[in-house]
Amino acid sequence: MATVLCTNGLLSKTLAVVRSMGKHGIRTVVGEKTRYHASGFSKYADKTVVYPDPKRYPEQFYDWLYETIIREKVDFLFPMDDDVMDVVVLKQEELKKLCRIPVPSLESYRVAADKSLTMRLAEDRNVPYPRTAETSFGPQFNPDELLAVTAAMDYPLCIKPRVGSGSRGVRFANDAAELVSLFQEIHRSYPNPLIQEAVSFGGKYGVCLCYDSNHTVRAAFVQKEVRNFPEERGPSVVQESIYDEKMLDYTKRLMDGIPWFGVVEVDYMVDSRTGEPKLMEINPRYWASLNLAVVSGVDFPWMHYQLGMEADADSMLTYKAGVFSRQLLPGDLLYFLTSKRRWRLDPPFFTAKSKDDIISRDDPWPTVGFLVSALRYCLDLKMWKFIITR
Repeated sequence: MATVLCTNGLLSKTLAVVRSMGKHGIRTVVGEKTRYHASGFSKYADKTVVYPDPKRYPEQFYDWLYETIIREKVDFLFPMDDDVMDVVVLKQEELKKLCRIPVPSLESYRVAADKSLTMRLAEDRNVPYPRTAETSFGPQFNPDELLAVTAAMDYPLCIKPRVGSGSRGVRFANDAAELVSLFQEIHRSYPNPLIQEAVSFGGKYGVCLCYDSNHTVRAAFVQKEVRNFPEERGPSVVQESIYDEKMLDYTKRLMDGIPWFGVVEVDYMVDSRTGEPKLMEINPRYWASLNLAVVSGVDFPWMHYQLGMEADADSMLTYKAGVFSRQLLPGDLLYFLTSKRRWRLDPPFFTAKSKDDIISRDDPWPTVGFLVSALRYCLDLKMWKFIITR
């Protein structure tokens, strides 16, 4: 029996991978910085392991990963989030001597992970994106220079870290004074953030793809974000499967500029004034709402595994549209409790129409695992901020 190692067990997307692998008879080991996480409680998780924080201690994490792959006889590695991907992509040549790791080259990964480089790629590939300004301040910040590079831009302006995901570090400035103040605040934690004209909100969408080693699309899926927490600009908590050929074509055109191997998600926001989708970012790894693709008929983890193991695999390019999935805990619950439209939601909050990312009759214990982890971290404000802004 083959063995896979999945990282970032706290995240619901990792649970989707664990369930997919288990249903295909693959031995699954799940890792996280703690033993308390939903994925580790799944009946499809054969073993849980604890690792050093990849972000704070990347070298120690790499040593742990190397030793664990050997000890557990791992055949395939699923690096599930940015902190682990950063280490794995950098060290992939050494790790590929131990197991299969279908990830992009370091060069392609850096372009996808850095929003500034992503927007330059969009310019080259003729993919629409918001008007963007870059900065290159050293230790000395110059407000006049900041206002000069943004002089031709229309407010409100969005300030966002060049590297990162979710809504962490993203702020909006309505005038020049606010721009200078917010930019300095973000610049201290995320040097030289990107500045973009805020897109008039007309809906958020994601295009999800899986490429083989020949850089050919073997699985494709498009989703619409139905509800977000915080509203509009926050991460999605309810999504719907759809087809959208324009965004799919834009994404293929974009990704053709950086040879890719493995999974990727590309985010768009539709401009309500023009109806045109604008590129927001490339997520060079698995995305939070992975479960929706799986329940709609595109099992990305299984495709990813087969391609990495060089097995014969039929492409997954069609799926059922109109399927809903949600993250009840904690995202959609928080949305319901804070929204003025709570009794006019579509789909309704109290409905069996939406498939849940965690709650499952077939595999009920991850719900308990989530609650245990919530109790474990109930007083950890940094952890709750991470979960909510994911």
